[in-house]
Amino acid sequence: MQLLALQRIPVQTGANCGLFAILAAVRQLGCDEKNEATIIEELDRLEKADPRTFIGEVLSVDLLLDLIRGISANNTPLFTASTIAFSTPPELLTIIQDGFQNGGALIVPFARPESYDIYYRLLGAQDKGEATAEEVAAARQSKEDERTFRPADAHWALVNRLDEPSGTVVLADSFEDVWDRGHGYEAEFPVERLAQANLALDGCFDWGTFLDGQGRAWGIHDIQGRAYTPSALRHKNPARLDEILANRGQEALDLAGRLVRMEIKR
Repeated sequence: MQLLALQRIPVQTGANCGLFAILAAVRQLGCDEKNEATIIEELDRLEKADPRTFIGEVLSVDLLLDLIRGISANNTPLFTASTIAFSTPPELLTIIQDGFQNGGALIVPFARPESYDIYYRLLGAQDKGEATAEEVAAARQSKEDERTFRPADAHWALVNRLDEPSGTVVLADSFEDVWDRGHGYEAEFPVERLAQANLALDGCFDWGTFLDGQGRAWGIHDIQGRAYTPSALRHKNPARLDEILANRGQEALDLAGRLVRMEIKR
């Protein structure tokens, strides 16, 4: 497994962190940049055709697997994908260590708490002279002290490297362009905390962030940067939307205890 350079970490355009984690994996696997536009078009096509996703969100491991396996050129699949299960931090650490030895890319779902967002945004603000070292240090301490992980904060990212012997997992995170330089950032997780953040996904996603009371999504863009119509959810899968609204914006996740291994198909 090769390191994905910071400048190559893509930035998601909406609720599509899973799609951009796939794109980050494509880059980590060393795929030719000239073919990247075709792969993005394929992901867009697959997402638009699949009723399990409304606006690019990926709330199940099986959906991510199918999206990866569906990417093709001239009717030939380009990638393989499989799941690896774990239930403890040592098991997760072993999976990551084996991944770096054996090649392929690892994509992990986890609950991304607000303390992480605050810290990385402040890093970007500090770079622009808009935050002090003391503010950044305090935010980092809050991030490191974080013990609350909620399924409502479900997120996907690429495992970029493992810093040993500390056991810190470094993720290539596409959540935000904190430096305004056109790329994502690297997020650090102690392996124990990353396992906890993944296993916390045994619950429900909260659609309240994206939907109004009538089930419309405003200002959300697809992987190619084009805006979804607010009524896209109603048109694509009305039965699923009605169930979400009946459950007050809650929808069950299927992400806990697994990560995804992606490889170039030989």
